Amino acid sequence: MKTFSTLNRLFQKYLPAFVLVTAVIALIKPGPFVWIAGIAPYMLQFIMFTMGMTMKPSDFSEISRRPWRVLLVTGLQFTVMPLTAYLLSILFKLPSEIALGLILVGSVPGGTSSNIMAYLAKGDVPLSVTATSVSTLLSPFMTPVLLSFYGGAFVPVEFWPMFLSIIQIVLLPIIGGLIISRLLGAYTEKIKDTLPSLSTLAVLGVLAGTVSVNQELLVSTGIGIFFVVALHNLSGYLFGYIVCYLTDQTYTVTRAVAIEVGMQNTGLAASLGMQHFTPAAALAGAAGVLIHNLIGTLFANFVSRRDVDLNMTLRTQTDAQKVPALTKAYARQSVR
Repeated sequence: MKTFSTLNRLFQKYLPAFVLVTAVIALIKPGPFVWIAGIAPYMLQFIMFTMGMTMKPSDFSEISRRPWRVLLVTGLQFTVMPLTAYLLSILFKLPSEIALGLILVGSVPGGTSSNIMAYLAKGDVPLSVTATSVSTLLSPFMTPVLLSFYGGAFVPVEFWPMFLSIIQIVLLPIIGGLIISRLLGAYTEKIKDTLPSLSTLAVLGVLAGTVSVNQELLVSTGIGIFFVVALHNLSGYLFGYIVCYLTDQTYTVTRAVAIEVGMQNTGLAASLGMQHFTPAAALAGAAGVLIHNLIGTLFANFVSRRDVDLNMTLRTQTDAQKVPALTKAYARQSVR
């Protein structure tokens, strides 16, 4: 178990590096990874299954304790992200299939990596976990509706096939994980430490498979798709910060909201794009796996270092007139 605990810490600490290396290898040498694209839906089912096994009633505690904050995150996620994806698709005149893929990224629920990033950023982790769980459970309905509404302007989208796919890929595995955890709690508790590592390996597998089958498209589009996906990702952070500032949230809540809104389940988006449309529709999802984790880690490192710098300044500050000015940045820390 110590080995897996070490692996978990390494994956959390160096996740962007693992993602980047995996993407580069699959891009340079796609052949060995093409077969993985065919089993990507099963790998996502495994990821959702492990999510169900690790879910606890406390993961939903924020719904009763702070329901309007959970509603705030979920509302932003399912309004801002698909709309921004649609507007960016028009602004940059993206080809129809690629535009559909970007809108798909904006329409899927929050990614489980957001919980790790919220922790690293010293954000409100319980809120992040609850929001991820709620958006994931809502996704079988919300994702097809949003994709039909926005994506239908580019490519015809059928609601029911998409709905059934998300039920199969997301909801049923989560329910299965919950049932197994409930029935075999004593046994599953022993392997829970291994699940994050196995889940991360599955995410890397989905990335490798998606990149490999999209190798030619990724090379031909160059950095363009990565730039648009990055803008879309950053829009979530921006709107999260703006809304939290306007509603006077604490800094921990603000960080969790920004990360949760910005980071989507890009692996699910890539898989659905491949399954229901064309490899081009999975392109934004493939780019998103890399971009979302990279930006999330950079953001978490930046705000964490900023905390350290401010704390050091506060401890060494001797001028009583200046202390209030410095602590003003931390005025939002008090939990309301």
